[in-house]
Amino acid sequence: MKLRYLFVSLLAVLGLAVACETEEDHYLDEVKVSSSYLAFPAEGGSVTFSLSAEEAWSITDTPEWLTVSPSSGGAGEVNVTATATAAEDTRSGNFNIVCGGKTQIVSLIQMTEKTELPVTSIADVIAAGAGSFRVKGTVTKVANTQYGNIYINDGSTDTNLYIYGTKKDGAYPKDSTGGWDSFGIEPGDIITVEGPFTLYNGTTPEIIDGELISVEKSLIQVAAFDFETLPAEAGSFSMTVNAKVSPILVTTESEWLHVTDVAAGGVYVLTYDENTRTATRTATITIKGPGALKTVDVSQIGVPASGASVTEIIAMEDDSQVQTLQSTTTVAKTTKGIVVSDGESAVYVYGTAVDAIKLGDNVQISAKKTTYNGVPELTDVTEVMVDSEGNTVKHPEAKDITATATEYTADKAEFITLSGTLFVSDDGKYYNMEIDGVDKTVRQGSIVYPVESLNAKSFNGKKITVTGYFNGISGNGVYINIIATKISEFVENPKGTITNPYGADELAALLLAGETFDSEVYAKGKINKIDSISWDVNAEKYYGNAQYWLSDDGSAATLEVYRGFWFDGDKFTAEDQIKVGDEVLVYGKVKLYVNGDNKTPEFDAGNYIVSLNGKTE
Repeated sequence: MKLRYLFVSLLAVLGLAVACETEEDHYLDEVKVSSSYLAFPAEGGSVTFSLSAEEAWSITDTPEWLTVSPSSGGAGEVNVTATATAAEDTRSGNFNIVCGGKTQIVSLIQMTEKTELPVTSIADVIAAGAGSFRVKGTVTKVANTQYGNIYINDGSTDTNLYIYGTKKDGAYPKDSTGGWDSFGIEPGDIITVEGPFTLYNGTTPEIIDGELISVEKSLIQVAAFDFETLPAEAGSFSMTVNAKVSPILVTTESEWLHVTDVAAGGVYVLTYDENTRTATRTATITIKGPGALKTVDVSQIGVPASGASVTEIIAMEDDSQVQTLQSTTTVAKTTKGIVVSDGESAVYVYGTAVDAIKLGDNVQISAKKTTYNGVPELTDVTEVMVDSEGNTVKHPEAKDITATATEYTADKAEFITLSGTLFVSDDGKYYNMEIDGVDKTVRQGSIVYPVESLNAKSFNGKKITVTGYFNGISGNGVYINIIATKISEFVENPKGTITNPYGADELAALLLAGETFDSEVYAKGKINKIDSISWDVNAEKYYGNAQYWLSDDGSAATLEVYRGFWFDGDKFTAEDQIKVGDEVLVYGKVKLYVNGDNKTPEFDAGNYIVSLNGKTE
């Protein structure tokens, strides 16, 4: 039998081992406080906390019953004292610390009653919208073990409550003896916490810096598995459950993991399908009983990458049957095909079999390798599999061939740019470009089957600049074919190019003003501060990228370089490859990152350095 769930009654006795998941938290880099929750006695008094800021800061929106000193300052660390007057009734509030365009909220509570707060349901807490509460619920997920970020639910609403920072005796797990283990919290445990409530970013209900009152171990336990991750091949495994409640319900909503049987002693049998993709996938097993819940995550590795890279494929003989790696990314589209890239080389895939593929899809394609107009191409597609969607589309630096158009030729899909006047044929089939100073019978440009989103027809009769992938020379050596990724009206030495890069301050101002950029740009500036290089301590993973800030003169942090790489997209290999005060030229996509009221102009992930203090390699 093959079931999605089993509903049984059982009692067994065994231990538990559950892996916890890690995710980034949203503490600010610009300003840090030792506590974002201050409590005052009814008779009034003072509480001192430490404040560390990267630049000038100020405290705003202070309640009338509270004073703070100092209320502003410069970069560095300082102790701030908050003093409350005596209170007749319990009151709460908050004030803001503004630094570098970011706002850190500090919540306040002054209790006149000496009795402890009653337990409030999560539904009622959300409905109240503000205040300090004591809540009790089952842990559904552990998101971060340094600060104790966890999700709980008490059944009063489908919405989980995020405990954004858990403290025991006033200390986070990272500052406690024994760390997270000393808190003794696992998914399925019932915990009671107390702290101020907020609706983060208008959507996420949170208790901030919740003080841990009690932990009740889950009435359901799961024995440790004898594997870390499941293999890619289909198979089965056993899960032993100890439940002190009855009956219990075991479910998995996964399409690839199934509960198929249960034996004596609470032993469940689960089967899993083959993972035909390269990416690891995770499923959650949920075990419920009266007043008890336990969730267990199980991961399955993907199959080793098969096939060949684009670089390897274009070197193969024509008529070879080939298969791309699943990590091959779609970087351009026409109405007749797509361009895929392995990060080093690109190739055009022609045919209706790839019509549904979107930009950013990672695909594995089985096809025939051939050569068309002197450039490698894939045709006769027999199989297409989308491995993942929404990946970052990265293009190399574009080579401007306008001045050398009469001599230009290439044997692969180079990323190029060409300027000329566009003439669209009456039937809309041909998009040819006449180049200034070049006899049109000798050389022209030609846009290959442009997609509708490029609005190519709207440029008819105008001088334009086209950027995209070279697709060979046709018409007896006349037409330089380009698969366009961008079409724009011609501008002499436009901003954002390597010869005329944006200044960091200028680009930041444009992004903050709402301007958007649909392709990569160049910008230069001096490094003002470095957040991190290469090593993510929280995730304990080596990424080889850096996160730092630029401004024109290095005196302020105006433009963030988010997860940027070294020259040519290589990984950073040491923490001293860049330093504050260095002047860099950076290439990549840019955007305005919005998080609530905070707006950060930034280079998006995947950017890289083009020059460092004048050196280009």
